[in-house]
Amino acid sequence: MRLAILAIWPITSWAQQMPLATPQAAQGSGSRGELLFTGATRFRNGGPACVSCHSIAGIEFPGGGTLGPDLTHAYRKLGPRGTQSAMQTLYFQVMTPIYGVHPLVPEEQADLMAFLEQAESRRQSQWSTQIILLAALLLGGAFVALTGFLWRDRVKSVRRALVQRATGQGVPL
Repeated sequence: MRLAILAIWPITSWAQQMPLATPQAAQGSGSRGELLFTGATRFRNGGPACVSCHSIAGIEFPGGGTLGPDLTHAYRKLGPRGTQSAMQTLYFQVMTPIYGVHPLVPEEQADLMAFLEQAESRRQSQWSTQIILLAALLLGGAFVALTGFLWRDRVKSVRRALVQRATGQGVPL
C-alpha cells in the first residue's frame, strides 16, 4: 500500500505544479480581440461590445464607456488565470444579467485575453478631453450664429411694437 502511494506521489506533485491547460489562450489573437472589444466584430451570441462600458489604452476617440473600470492594467492585476476566470464566469454584478444570456465563446475569450495582455503596452490617448471641448465650442458658436441670423429682426420688431404702444401710436389693448 505504501509503495503504491509513494509511486503515485511524484505524479500528483508534478501535476499540481503544471499550469492548467488552456489551449485557447495560446491561440488568442490580440487584433481579433481588439475588434471584439470595440464592437467592430460582433460577439457570436449577441452580447454588447466591451467598449460600451469599459475603456482601455489605445482605443480611438471617444475611448470607451465609463460604467465599468478602465481595463488597461486588468491583465497585470489578475494574471492569466484570473483573467481567464473572469472571462469564463463574468461574475460582476452588472455583467451577469447581460452576458448570462449572451455568453462569450472560448475563442472570443482567448482573443479578448490576448488583447488585454497587449493593452498595457499601448499609449493612452490624451486628446479626448480637448476634442470634446473644441467640439462643444464650435457647436456652441455655430448655434449662436445660426440663432442670431434667424432671429436678427425679432428684437427690432418687438421693440418697435412696444414703442408704438407706449407712445399711443399702436393699436389699443
